[in-house]
Amino acid sequence: MIKGKSLFRLLNYLKPYGGLVAGALIMGILGAGISLIFPWLVKIIIDRVLIQKDLLLLLFITFGIVFIFFIKGLTSYIQNLWVSKAGFRVITKLRSELYQHIYSLSASFFQENPTGDIISRMTNDVTNIQNLFSHTFMNIFMDLLILIGSIGVCFYINWKLTTLSIVVFPLVGLSIDYLGKKIRGASHLLQSKTAVLTQLIERTVSGIKIIQSYVSGHYEVEKFEKENELNFYLAMKQAKAKALLTPLVELVSSVGLTIMIWFGGREVVFGKLTPGGLVAFLGYIATAAAPLSHISNGIQSLQQSLASAERIFEILDTAPRIQDLPESVPIHSVNQEINLKDIYFSYGGEVILKNFSLQIPKGEKIGIVGPSGAGKTTLLNLLLRFYDPDQGRIEVDGVDIRKIKMSSLRQQIGVVLQDSLVLGGTVRENILYGNLNASMDEVIDAAQRAHAHEFIVRLENSYDTDLGDLGKRLSGGQKQRIAIARALLKNPPILVLDEATSSLDPESEDYILDTIHNHIGKDKIVILIAHSLRMVKDLDRIVLIKDGEIQDIGAHQELLKNSSYYYQIFGRDL
Repeated sequence: MIKGKSLFRLLNYLKPYGGLVAGALIMGILGAGISLIFPWLVKIIIDRVLIQKDLLLLLFITFGIVFIFFIKGLTSYIQNLWVSKAGFRVITKLRSELYQHIYSLSASFFQENPTGDIISRMTNDVTNIQNLFSHTFMNIFMDLLILIGSIGVCFYINWKLTTLSIVVFPLVGLSIDYLGKKIRGASHLLQSKTAVLTQLIERTVSGIKIIQSYVSGHYEVEKFEKENELNFYLAMKQAKAKALLTPLVELVSSVGLTIMIWFGGREVVFGKLTPGGLVAFLGYIATAAAPLSHISNGIQSLQQSLASAERIFEILDTAPRIQDLPESVPIHSVNQEINLKDIYFSYGGEVILKNFSLQIPKGEKIGIVGPSGAGKTTLLNLLLRFYDPDQGRIEVDGVDIRKIKMSSLRQQIGVVLQDSLVLGGTVRENILYGNLNASMDEVIDAAQRAHAHEFIVRLENSYDTDLGDLGKRLSGGQKQRIAIARALLKNPPILVLDEATSSLDPESEDYILDTIHNHIGKDKIVILIAHSLRMVKDLDRIVLIKDGEIQDIGAHQELLKNSSYYYQIFGRDL
């Protein structure tokens, strides 16, 4: 039932291209009809040309065959062109829908689903469906036409012989159905395991330095080999079923063919069938046998494609957990404050934040500190609406952020993370990501304020230097400064730096501190999540969090005097 739903859902994507599909089907019907002419020509040649010695008819048939092949080739070309255009249009639309839907999904989806599996669905599974639209559907249609047409002509030639031959077809159908189920099950498992392999490869490539530095390659290799062997086992299970399908069909067909030759020969001997008629009959049976073999292969491909379609529709049917409410409105600035009121939040059964209230007025630079796992980064995730609190509310200028359109809310926030993502492309393109409409002068100004301009101009092509995959040509400090330049170019009312300096050298940390204190407008809200005392001690206020609750709030000197817990954390750094 699920497979049927997936098939009809895929076919719905073809509706806008119904003209192309109809045209391709007409060309297919013409092509199939032409294919059925040749055995009949053999009958005429044997019964009239060879027996009656009609050379003029032979000449006519000879030239006619050339013309027929030309028409057949033309219809095949047009059919393939039209069906490919319709199929590629469908795949382009499906791939676009999948990409846009993935972009809209909540952060929890990406935590719960391995990256390798998501990539596999967008690549391998989409390719399987592309083959379905480009080849499988039309091939099955053509084969069915030729099969039905061949049987119809066989009935016209000799109904008794045809009735006898049809006995073999249910046996072939049962063979296809039995092995098709095995292929479908193996295909689904194989696609899932291929996604696991993709994930392991991605893990190794992205973490190669850690793996090599800890000399833990053997551990990764063992895991990969285990999954690779399981992949091999499933692939062979699928291959065995595939390998058995065609020979089994051919064996059953050959038994039937032997019976038909014996019975047909008797019909010729008794004068109930001409020699040409028998040869033509066998030709049509051979013509029908080929589609049977092709249809079995087409069903294999169809099963694989439907398994891929299910995996793709599973993503498309996943609704974002965080969505705009119908009454959501956009905002264009932050004029007053951010206010967190009695926030409670848990994830996976673990309480992360509880009874959390904090007011941050416009123009304040605030630090948030505490041990790992205290809930600091969770605040950022809630502010950006990657998650919603279980209880309580977050307000911007008195409006619950759940009633603000997410795109406009996030447009008011600039984020710099610990592992700043530098995308593939040039330096200029990476900074422009903060404001795609900015001029080059604005890009340079943002880079200068982020203390990135100095090292950028020393690169081989300055701002047009290609940074490679994920900016691997840059140091951690350089990537952080580009990330800050990107945020400054965005010029948001709220700037959040989440552990942005925890892995940087003192010089890079000084650059970022100078940017925070001297190159960010006084009207901005700055939220700095950090472990380092150097990063927070000169901020307006510091919020100390422990076990998801606020322990103390105040300026640095005030907390040193009044908070033993704060002194316990940072006293040794004085």
